Formats: sequence, structure tokens, C-alpha cells
Amino acid sequence: MPQGASRKLKMKTWLDFQNDVKVNDVELAAQEGYESVEHTKRYTTLGMATDQGKLSNINGLAVLSDSLNLPIPDVGTTTFRPPYQPISLGSIGGDARGELFKPIRKTSIHNWIDQNGAIWEPVADWRRPYCFLRGSEIIKEAVEREIVNTRNNCGILDASTLGKILVTGPDAGKFLDMIYTNKMSSLHVGKCRYGLMCGENGFLSDDGVVAKLSEDSYLCHTTSGGSDRIHAHMEEWLQTEWWDWKVHTLNLTEQFSQIAIVGPNARTVLAKMGVEGIDISQEGLPFMCFREGKISDIPARIFRISFSGELSYEIAIPAKRAQEFWDAALSAGSEFGIMPYGTEALHVMRAEKGFIMIGDETDGTVIPQDLGLNWAISKKKEDFIGKRAQLREFLQFEDRWRLVGLKTVDPTVILPDGIYAVDEKLNKYGHKNMIGRVTSSYYSPTLERSIALALVVKGPERMDEVINFANLDGTITKAVICDPVFYDKEGKSQNA
Repeated sequence: MPQGASRKLKMKTWLDFQNDVKVNDVELAAQEGYESVEHTKRYTTLGMATDQGKLSNINGLAVLSDSLNLPIPDVGTTTFRPPYQPISLGSIGGDARGELFKPIRKTSIHNWIDQNGAIWEPVADWRRPYCFLRGSEIIKEAVEREIVNTRNNCGILDASTLGKILVTGPDAGKFLDMIYTNKMSSLHVGKCRYGLMCGENGFLSDDGVVAKLSEDSYLCHTTSGGSDRIHAHMEEWLQTEWWDWKVHTLNLTEQFSQIAIVGPNARTVLAKMGVEGIDISQEGLPFMCFREGKISDIPARIFRISFSGELSYEIAIPAKRAQEFWDAALSAGSEFGIMPYGTEALHVMRAEKGFIMIGDETDGTVIPQDLGLNWAISKKKEDFIGKRAQLREFLQFEDRWRLVGLKTVDPTVILPDGIYAVDEKLNKYGHKNMIGRVTSSYYSPTLERSIALALVVKGPERMDEVINFANLDGTITKAVICDPVFYDKEGKSQNA
């Protein structure tokens, strides 16, 4: 307040900075008969903000006592509420403190990958190699080299970021039957099953392979970004709805590293590494099965699963021995063309095979039926999370956007991710109707052309139809609707 300010101006002084209460507000309260301190508080909102009067009440009571010509003790005080003592700004900020807001998670092989040409990309809280550059390569060349080598020789991938949640207890099977759309309780020990998870709204939220370790123990794999979220999802249902079920969940994501050895030479490489207690032949370890034993004298659990469409083994080992296993695999596979590959090669190969990816083919509005995954929804179960929601009328519409493959008329043109398909009809705003969008789009070195996956209105019913995609520059790209499985539809490679 300026020196020599009039009393009228001084009465405009702020008392409560949170609720903008001034000196003359308190004086007006006293003048209008709100002499009780509790009445003044409510008339002016003095001390009713988040500080609960800690910053302003003493000054406010002094002004009120002066207005009433009474000593402060006779005026009284309001009821004080917590916090009774000052708290630090750090307590209010919580985890929002610089890099701690999103701590970077690294796998056990991070340093080796970093020293061998990796181009990093964030995947949830993790850092994963997008590709491995060699010599003067550009990224596109590196990705294509990794794909071709994996399809023809052998590739090795650090898949440790995938979530691993252990679910145990007498009611574990019953619990997972509710969590997943398909039936997990019927799974036999030593077998694996691909599963889908939906939210209460019926929309697809995560996917992954479930392995049955024993009669009352299951290992649930999630997406890299889903491990903590899905574990919390499981715990929420256990604590709020099925609190009396005998089930225990444990997130083991960081306890185990998972290394994928992929390609026609994968079995040969594993055999040379030295496998103890496991028959890794096609008959001894069929597709979607797992076995436990030792590889290179390291305790291991070998899963015969594939996200590339090739002969593939995913090996889980203790995280502290991951680098030892990685080095042994590279040494054993050197004569068989083993080569590390990154996430982009993985994405292209899974798209060639028509496999969906959470976050690409899903966006929070997609149900399994839109993706042609009806086979992963049990018709024998009475219920699962999301089943009732999927019966809603708008989720039963015949003209929902459904998954298809796309091949551009010009095979050298790669459709941009997210681009919309339009028809010739105009809506009420004078714009062309959107009839679909691209969810994944790549150049496929396997097919030597561009490929894409898309959600299109009644897509599976429109095979071989040519549709238009509107580019930002006003031009149109034409693409033919096709089967979403571009590579090895019969599954000969992954079942080799």
C-alpha cells in the first residue's frame, strides 16, 4: 500500500490471498451483524480455501476484533482443520519432480545394446532399440536388413520389457476366466494361450500369452506399457469385487529377462548353446507350449511362441544373468547368421503376419470383434469383464469399422499412419464421409512393397475393393482391401 494512502484505500488491502478477501469485507460483515467469527468466515469465505486459514485467519480476526472494539480472545477463533502444521511443497508435488516423474527403465542388456549401434525409442517407461545401425547405414536400410536376416537366418531380440504377472492360488483359474475374454482355467500345465483383456466398457485394453505353470499357478504376459496398469487392474478387482477369492498376484516383470531367438536357424542356435532337460524338437516342444530346464547352464523357461510368424523361442532367464545368456547366444549363432533386431523390425514382421498391436490397432474404442478376434472370446463362459458392455446396441452395429489389410495401387507408396479413407458422398457439413483409417503402415522387404492394416466400415465384406485415402495436400492415394495376413497364412514357418 503506498505511503500516505487514505484509510479508504487501505481498506482494500488483501487479507486472504486464496479467496481474495479484503479488510473492508470483514468490516462489512461486522457492520451487517455477522459478529460471530463463524458467521464472518462464511459471509466472506475468509480462511475457507486450501490453507484453511493458516495464512489469513489471525489477521482477519484482528480486523474483526477492531471492528467490534473487542480484544481478539473475546472474538474467538474458527475451528482449525488439518493440516495443523506446515507441509513441504515436495509433499504436494509428490512424484512430479523432474526426471522422477517418468523414471527411465532399462533392461539388463541395455549397456550392450547402447554400445552396438542402437537407435533408442521410448516404449512406455522403457527404452528399447528401434534398430541397430551398421557402418554408414541409414535407419531404413538397417530395419530392412534386420527383417531379411531374421526371416532367412536368425534374429535375436531383447523382449524383457514385456509384462510378466504371476497369478497363483486355488481360485487363480476362475479369476483369469473373468479377466480374459477366453477361458484360461481349461489350459493344461505346460501349455500357452493367447488372451485378450477388456475394460468394463467392453473395449480391448491389453493382450498377451498366458502360460500355466502348475495346477494353481499362471504366468500372464502383457504389453510393455501394460504391466503396471494390468497388475493394478487385477488387484482392483480382487480387492473390490472378489475379495474372498483365494488368489495372489505378483508383478515379476523386472525379475526375469526375456530373449527371443527367431528365424529358420533358431532351433539350431539353441541346440549349440547347450540345452539341458528340454527337448526343443517340434515334437518335444510344439507351438504354444513351454518347458523348463537349462541353456548354457543358465536356468531357463523356453516358450514356443512367435510374434514374427517365424520359428521362434522366447527364453526367460534370471535378469542378473541376461547378459551372459545374450553373449552365449551371439557366440553360438555366429555361424548361423544371428543378428540383433529392434522394435521396428518386430513391428513390420508382425504386420506382415497380420498380428494386431495394442495402441496401433486399438484406440480405446475398438472391441475384439472389430479385429476379427471372435475366436478369442469364449462362448462357454457365463461372464468376463466387458461381456455385458459388448452386448450394447452400438457395439453390435454391422457397419462398425473392422480390420483389413491394404495394398496401395502403387506398391512404392506408403500410406501415412492414421490417414483416413473417404468415399464420394458428402455429409451435412459438405465434407466427404470417413469410412476408415490406417492403423499400421510399413514398407515390407519380405513382400518388396508397401503394406498396411486398417479399420474400414464393413471391411471384411469389401475384399478387393479399391478405396481412397485423402492426403493433406489434397491428393488421393488408392489402395486395395485385402486379407490382413500378408505372409505365411498357413503358419508353416512358425510351426516348423
